[in-house]
Parts: sequence; structure tokens; C-alpha cells
Amino acid sequence: MKKQNNKHKYIIHATGIAGILILLFIRIFSGQISNRNSSSPEQQKSVFAPYNQESPAGTGNKPRPQQHNAPASQRSLPATRPNAPETRQNAPETRQNASSGNPPARQSTTEHSPAAHTPMKVELNTADSAELVKLYGIGPYYAQKILEYRERLGGFAIPEQLLEIKGFDKDRLDGFYDRVFADTSFIRKINLKTASENQLANHLYIGRYLARCIIRYRDTADPDSCSVEHLVRHGILTQEQGQKIGWYLR
Repeated sequence: MKKQNNKHKYIIHATGIAGILILLFIRIFSGQISNRNSSSPEQQKSVFAPYNQESPAGTGNKPRPQQHNAPASQRSLPATRPNAPETRQNAPETRQNASSGNPPARQSTTEHSPAAHTPMKVELNTADSAELVKLYGIGPYYAQKILEYRERLGGFAIPEQLLEIKGFDKDRLDGFYDRVFADTSFIRKINLKTASENQLANHLYIGRYLARCIIRYRDTADPDSCSVEHLVRHGILTQEQGQKIGWYLR
């Protein structure tokens, strides 16, 4: 009976010790778990960094691109100035000109000057049809009419005489007035002191009637004193007629 009581006490004592050990083990294990959970995110990243770099695609952790393996075409190149090679190429020539004492040749500005692009004026008494058709509003038809009228008249004294051509209006003349001029030295003149009646009558500004009047005046007066001024003074010609006919008489 005494042995049974001792055995019972031993079992109770062993059970208590075992319970204490179990409690200590549980406490130690729970402390390690809490320490692991309380570790910082940076420490966790450092611990799992090798695994994150080698994680397969689709897991959310992508490896960082390696810049040293990028193709040469994708690498950024240093910015260069496009004019730098030209400057270096022109530098020897500049130094050579400076050493020889000759200034660098200047580029001609004749082609870029406004005068180079200004059209030449057309002289009405010497121009041909090819020059006349270049004028504004003048085609082959009017170019031929101008040549014919110039021949009958003996030449142009002023551009306004073009208005005497049938169908030639002021608007057409204004379109090219600044591009034409008349040189009176090319006018074909009639000698008033020796011309016959027919020669005077054939002129567009004189006609048969005025030709007879001029011949009569010349026959009654001194031929040397027969001039346009005398004809106007004695009323044979009007002031306007004397001005127009005076271009073609000498």
C-alpha cells in the first residue's frame, strides 16, 4: 500500500514536470514566430532578393533589366553638333588665306540683288514681236498691230500713242506702262523744206488737206522760214497739231 502511494506521487510529479517543459517549449516557439513577423520589410527583401531575381514570369516579381547587355543601337550616344565637321573642314582654308595675306573670296550678291531680277524696259521703236508679247495684256495680235502702226507712223514719240491703235484701251496700256519707253532718235522724220505733197499726205498726222496747205504756205513764204512754229503762228496748224506733227518734221 505504501509503494502504491509513492508510485502515485511519482507519476503526479513527472506529469507536472512534463507540463512545465511543454509550457516552456510553447513559449519559446511562440517567441521565435513573433520575432520573425516583426522583422522589417527591408530585411525581408534582402533575405528573399536572390529568389525574387530568379522568379519565373507570371509570379509578379520581374527581374531588373541589365543595362550592360543592351544592344548598341539602343544605347544613348553623346549629342554632336552637325556643323562641327564643316567648321573643321573650313578651318584649314581660313588659316591658309590668313597666312597668304589674301582675304577670303566674297560670294557675289549680283544674283540676289533686286536689280538683277528687275525686267528690262522695252523700247517701242526697236522692239520686235517677241519682246512685245512679254508685256502684260499684249498677245501676238496686238504685237503685230503695234509693229504695223509704228511703220505707218514713222515711230513712237510717247507710249500714249499706242492708244491710237484700234481696240487699244487705257487699261491695257496701264498694265505695262512702266515697262516701256520711246526713244525719239529712232523716229523717221520728214524734211519740211523739201518734202513733196504726197510725202506729207502719207503721214498719219498730216493727210492730204494739211499737206496742200503746208505746200502753199511754203511756196508763198521763204522756204528757209517754213517751220512748225511758223505754221502754228499763221494758223495753218493748231497748237495740238503742231506738237504732234513736230515730232516727225525737221
